[in-house]
This record gives sequence, C-alpha cells and structure tokens, in this order.
Amino acid sequence: MSLKNMLRGLENDSPAKQLIQFWDHDAETLKFWRASSNFIYLFERNGDRHFLRFIHEEDNTIENIQAELDFMLYLIAKDYPTVDPVRSKNGNWIETIRAADGERYYSVVFEQAKGMHLPLNRMTDQHVEEWGRSLASLHVLSESYPSTVASRGSWIDALTFVSSVLQRYPNEQGAQQELEQLRGQLSQLPNGAEHIGLIHYDFEADNIFYEAEESRYYAIDFDDSMIHWYAMDIASAITDLVEQEDDDTQRKIECFLAGYRSVKPLDERYVRLLPTFQRFADLYTFVRLLRSFENMNNPTSPDWAIQLKNKLLRACDRIRESFRPTVELRSVDQDNWYACTQLEVTDEQKNVFPVPTVFWLAESAYCGFTPLAMYINEQLFGLAVCAVDPDDGSHWIMAYMIDQKFQNKGLGRSGMKELIRYIKEEHACDKIVLGHRLENEQASNLYASLGFEEVDRSECEVIRELRFSK
Repeated sequence: MSLKNMLRGLENDSPAKQLIQFWDHDAETLKFWRASSNFIYLFERNGDRHFLRFIHEEDNTIENIQAELDFMLYLIAKDYPTVDPVRSKNGNWIETIRAADGERYYSVVFEQAKGMHLPLNRMTDQHVEEWGRSLASLHVLSESYPSTVASRGSWIDALTFVSSVLQRYPNEQGAQQELEQLRGQLSQLPNGAEHIGLIHYDFEADNIFYEAEESRYYAIDFDDSMIHWYAMDIASAITDLVEQEDDDTQRKIECFLAGYRSVKPLDERYVRLLPTFQRFADLYTFVRLLRSFENMNNPTSPDWAIQLKNKLLRACDRIRESFRPTVELRSVDQDNWYACTQLEVTDEQKNVFPVPTVFWLAESAYCGFTPLAMYINEQLFGLAVCAVDPDDGSHWIMAYMIDQKFQNKGLGRSGMKELIRYIKEEHACDKIVLGHRLENEQASNLYASLGFEEVDRSECEVIRELRFSK
C-alpha cells in the first residue's frame, strides 16, 4: 500500500465507518487494528470478533480480491482450515464505496481464525512439523485447483511489476541486475502442476493460528497469493528461521521440511533453490517498498507517516545491500597478469588515475607491494594494490581501480568492502590508509561512506584512514 493512500484511508477513519455499514455489526465496536498491505479494522458481531479489510483502488483490483476469495472458498469446501469470509447485507463478498475525494475502496470481512498464534520460540518440533504438513496440504489442493479459476497474478506478473517500477529508478542498477538474473533462472525451471500452482506466498508464523484440540493450523492473509513454484511458499514460510544459524533453528527447519515431505514429495533441487526463491521475495519486497513511499515528500505529513517512511527507507537499504555482487580477490600471477594490464579507466578519469595498471604491477614486483585482481562471476573487473608501511606497520591501499566497462554497477563499493575484509582478516591490523586526488569526488564519496576519515591533505592529495579494533 502506498503511504499516500494510507494517509487518505486513515483520515478520521472515514472509509472504515462507511464500509462497515454494509455488514451487521455491534454498535461502537469498530476499532483500527493495523495498516500495511491493507487497512484492517476490528469489530464485533453478536459479540464475536470479525475483521474488516479494505484497500484503495490504486493498490489492488476488485478482480484480484475476488480471485483470492474464490481460492479461499475452494479450500474451505475441501475442509482446509482457513478463515471464513462473510457476506454483506446485500449478499456480496466484496463491497465498494466512493469516498468524498472520488477515490474508491474495496472491502471484505472475515471471521476471526480459530486457534492461537504461536511465536517461533514457542513452537515445539511437533508444532513445526505440523506447520510443514499444513503448507503441503494446501499445495496438494492447489494442484487440483482449475487453472481457469486461478486468475490471480503469477511470478511473471510480479517481475513485470518489478520492471515497471524500476524504470522510474534508473540508479537501482543492482536491483535491475537481480531482476534479469532471477527472470533467467526461474524461466528454466519445470512448470507442471506438481511444481507450480496458486500459493499462499506469506505462510509465515504470523499468518497461521494453531488449534490445539484439532492439532492443526488455520491460515489467514491470502492477499499476496500468486501462481508460483511451491518451493517459493516454503522459502517465504521459513525466512525467519533461515536468518538464524543456531543448532535449534536448523533442527526446526529440518522438522518443517520433514512435515512437508510427509504429505507432498519435495525434490531436493528445490531445497537447494530456496535461497533463489528468497531472492525473489527480497526483490519483490524491495520494489513494493520503493513504490509505497513515492510522492511522499510533503513536509506537513504527520510524524507517524514520516517515521514510517524512514523505517521503510532503512528496510530498502538493507535489501539493497543483498543485491551487491560477491567479489573475489585473486593473486596476480602468470595466468592473469596480462589481462590485468588491459584494465583501463575512462578517458575522463585519467586525470585522477593517470598511471596505467602495468606500472602498478611493475612497482609491486620491485617494491614489495601486493597486487590483487578483482573478479565477479569469473570476470576480471578491477585491480587493487596493497602495501605495508615499514615505519608504523599500517596497511595502505596504494591503488584501486575499476575497469571502464564495469563502472556504475556497484562494483566499486563491493570490491572495496571485500578488500577491507581481506586486509583485516589477513593482517589483523587496526588501520587502513589510502589516498586520492582532490578532484576525485567519486572516490571521496565512496571512501567517506565506508568510514575512511580524512587525516591529511596536500595540494594534490587527500589522505584517509579507516580505524577498527584488532
């Protein structure tokens, strides 16, 4: 949901107050619950808790909502445990209003799910296995769901949406590269009914409720469901577990997979592909966040909206870091020295990096420096030269360059971060020093953003240091 529409929808609770009139409800019980992908309000009906969910027309379509409800009703008919939607007084599953500003909102109502929420740290191995069985049971039913009925979007539609948003953000080159890689990798996977179908997409612990007497989970929040590989559902379900690395968490992951396999076969290749599906989820989330705070530069916005925008920006920054390519540093030897001599900066950059790489290789050979070739996906893209100051033992980065064909792809930052890691681990030093020309603003901004502080300056050079504990 866009923050702009969130502000509209929450103003004086006006849309919620209009929409609740379509359903029977106990007077004075309507209360705001939360707003994220949808607006959610709590109310009571004959003393029983219900939830009013609605959304602005820019953030979803009535056809998409109907397709979600159709799938849920199919699951309920097959005795799969989920929440029941409630018809309005008019006999409709979905009701629409046009607000005072002319904008439309679509609403649905659900009963409260049976059972209770179990946080991950309170789940026993048995709970986790049942969680896996519950997801597999959903997928078995999805295999039999008629494709003509499943009018929800697919993974292709999701990536098309990603592409359309990124067109407005030409500087997000890491996300663009991630999009192309994922599109190519997923297009090679098998797409038969046993592999791909309508999935929940958000089957994490927050969206399931455990009913102890029945020993099964009730699922909620199908609003992100799409046609995707079933393994995507597994990856998104256990995201919070994968982010932890202790033995107890790893055992829970195995319990989840064991529970899943007890109901539906799971090809080992899909287990190996879980990180790829997590990358899909990260990219999709990243772009939805980008879209959510578009047109939100109004300084008169309430404090909560500004704070939420800043929170979402920080979340984008964290995901953006995962798009940066993995850099490998290799020694310069007889196999790659000549390729290193062919690395060049642009003509415009030769005033700030005037010395060709062959000079640095020669000086390294005769002066005891350490040249390092930088690779990404087996492609040589840059050169770094390191040295130790014999006077104080500090480690210098004497030269650092990215070939002109690989610039503006995020490799400068990724390569420097890998170089810093390498120097710290190999030499256990507490200081790295480097210099750059005064006029080299691009290098200045990069080094400053990585923590290199200016310690000296001459007529032609700035000296910077990065300090850390040994």
